Amino acid sequence: MDLVPNLSPQNMVSIEIGKDFMLSHGYIKRDFDVREWAAPKFLEEASKQLLEEEWTMRSTAKLPEPTKLETTGHMRLG
Repeated sequence: MDLVPNLSPQNMVSIEIGKDFMLSHGYIKRDFDVREWAAPKFLEEASKQLLEEEWTMRSTAKLPEPTKLETTGHMRLG
């Protein structure tokens, strides 16, 4: 099973409950906004990059390897 970061509403509430517990028992000195702390824009950007990389890998995986002529770029046909 892969552990994938997930900022679903259920997970955010769970994190907030844990934060409130630690705050009330003195493990955390100052309160903070869990949703701001989670910074979803970073997870969204990382997810987007991973999806783009996966798409590129899967969409080009079955293409034949280019020949030497195709990779030199010096010859133009047409």
